[in-house]
Amino acid sequence: MTRMTVLFVHGAGSAGAAAWPHQAAVADPGWQFLTRVGVADDAVRDCGRVLDLLRARGGGHVVASSYGANAALLAAQHEPGAVRSLVLLEPACFDLARGMPAVEEHVAAMTPVFAVADDVSVPDTEFSRLFAAATGMPPPDLPEDELREATRRLRAIRPPWGLGLRDDLRLPVRTLVVTGGERPLYEETAEALVLRGARHVTLQGAGHRVQDDPRVLDVLRQHWAD
Repeated sequence: MTRMTVLFVHGAGSAGAAAWPHQAAVADPGWQFLTRVGVADDAVRDCGRVLDLLRARGGGHVVASSYGANAALLAAQHEPGAVRSLVLLEPACFDLARGMPAVEEHVAAMTPVFAVADDVSVPDTEFSRLFAAATGMPPPDLPEDELREATRRLRAIRPPWGLGLRDDLRLPVRTLVVTGGERPLYEETAEALVLRGARHVTLQGAGHRVQDDPRVLDVLRQHWAD
């Protein structure tokens, strides 16, 4: 029996199998979970890592969450022959949705936060508060050492715009977008991807971490079967 290669690409939070606990618990032999290298993710660098892993296996499907969707889509644009299909969960591919109101509001709110990421006079607790406020989320309630590590990662991440995604008329591979139906920022991004040929499924109430919703596995398997 041929093993189907599926590569799971995490978002800006947990990495590797820890970012996909429900999928890792039932993983088929051909499933792989991209790990993080360095302090933080970099979509341009990680695009190369995605392609290296897929080439080594003769190609495969990619499932990516939030920030990781940028690396996945960059990989499909650079080498569509290696990427058999994409599933993008609440994708932060904001380059393709510029001009839409919620996306522009988010970029405007986050730009000054990223501008002080390297400012040592801004302590981690303050940066974490600024980042959370700009995303419309409450500050994370974490022990000091975990907060320091999480904030260090957020300070080092490349913003999810200006990453070099091509504004192609059509997506280069079969693409499914899955959102939770709650945040306009991601619904607008899904709309922009649909305009380029993606299919969109809404799992109402799934939240941003769509991969934690028990309905997702059936959606994934149906997409691969199609």
